[in-house]
Amino acid sequence: MILLDTHAALWVEIAPERLSLRVRARLHDAEEAGEPIAISCMTLWEIAYKNAQNRLELFVPCDEFLKELANDFLILPIDRHIANSAAGFPDPFPRDPMDRLITATALVNDLTLITVDEKIHKASLCKLLW
Repeated sequence: MILLDTHAALWVEIAPERLSLRVRARLHDAEEAGEPIAISCMTLWEIAYKNAQNRLELFVPCDEFLKELANDFLILPIDRHIANSAAGFPDPFPRDPMDRLITATALVNDLTLITVDEKIHKASLCKLLW
């Protein structure tokens, strides 16, 4: 199973052309195989927060967009293992709590994280694809 970083989930929904060819192929393969594609529950929060702060423009009401995400993806919760893992990432992993929680979700659940974030790739703490 694969886990989408927040920007990847947004791009799947509203700008698929921004996804790499490798990512599009992997998503296609997952869809063909009936494999669920996951997002962290923190992705929902991050999108809602950015929208509320006018840092993300959605073309439908935010709650409607979040409902669509919940219909399209498997939403993974944050549990104590994910929280503990995220808190213990070594420097120079990004300090952003969302980056930490989403990466820890991939790590703890043994998922491939789809992200363009170079800092996450550089840390190489989980399986990554872009």
